Amino acid sequence: MMTVGISPVYNMFNETSMTPKIDRSRPLSLQKQLYSALKEWFAADFSPENLLPSELAISRQFGVSRGTVRIALDNMVKEQLIIRIPGRGTFLSPQFQVKLKKYSIGVIISDADFFTDTLWEYEWINHLEILNGIVAANLPLNLSTEFVSEAYFSTDDNLKYDGFILWPYLKDGLREMLDKPHVNLEYTIDLRDGFRKIALDAASRNYRKIAYIGFTSGGRVEEINRILEQEGRPGIPDERIFECGGTEAEAVRSCIELMRRCPDVDALICSTDIRAFGVLRHLRAQNIPVPRRVAVYGFDGTRDNRTVTPSLTTCRFDWQYPGLFAVRQIRRLLDGHPLDSFRPPRGTLVLRDSTRR
Repeated sequence: MMTVGISPVYNMFNETSMTPKIDRSRPLSLQKQLYSALKEWFAADFSPENLLPSELAISRQFGVSRGTVRIALDNMVKEQLIIRIPGRGTFLSPQFQVKLKKYSIGVIISDADFFTDTLWEYEWINHLEILNGIVAANLPLNLSTEFVSEAYFSTDDNLKYDGFILWPYLKDGLREMLDKPHVNLEYTIDLRDGFRKIALDAASRNYRKIAYIGFTSGGRVEEINRILEQEGRPGIPDERIFECGGTEAEAVRSCIELMRRCPDVDALICSTDIRAFGVLRHLRAQNIPVPRRVAVYGFDGTRDNRTVTPSLTTCRFDWQYPGLFAVRQIRRLLDGHPLDSFRPPRGTLVLRDSTRR
């Protein structure tokens, strides 16, 4: 093997190096052969923090002209496989492995996540947004994803896919059927931060007889009361807290009982937009003006095609993010990188007519 006088930092041209070779008998052009050989070599022997060999070193190693080397490297720059840093040299792009290797991923969907109301508080449309996030990540992360129902998964699917993304509530025993790398999809959101923002807005509008409709788990009401008290406003007492299911009809029933018990309520915070839609429907049917008589807050920012009057103030979340994050994690796992910690997304308060006075 030819030895080239370059810095030991490369540590490449030694007796154990498996540097690819150029076959001049092949009909493929030297430039294309060199391009393929460099990708193979760089992937095997370098990482993004390593300085890549110079044009001259590569030219000597492969026995080709520097012009041929330059064309191959220019194409790698265009494809964002390598980057040139003035004054430092040429390095692999951090996205090199992503562009070099494509994986096929099976996304195993659980029946419970899509068809059991008691496990999932938010509208199924938000689930579709998570799926959209998975699809949106395919191209930039060089993956192909297919959705697989847990009901039809078999051990044969291990041969079809390089890895898996698993929805949370899979049936018992399915994980034991996997012999490929997999990550769990997480779709939690930062509840406390979202309700903190709503409480701060309610306090700034001087609402003093606030009520709550919806699930109370996760410290939601506690966070609202903490902020209200911090702002010198009275918290929500137990008699103005109505826990109810996730449908509009159940929210209507809770709103009827709430207004019967506490007719002086001046603001109503709902734990989802769907519940808030039900509340607005009932208040409109009873000719109770919103927000002049009662302000209404939703929560979650579901992407819903329905138009409500007045338009709903809500805390909106990026529901595609959990899907995007899961795809990034399976990509990292398959590339041999450590996994990141999931940070539940924080919402943005969107002010609309249901709270504007």
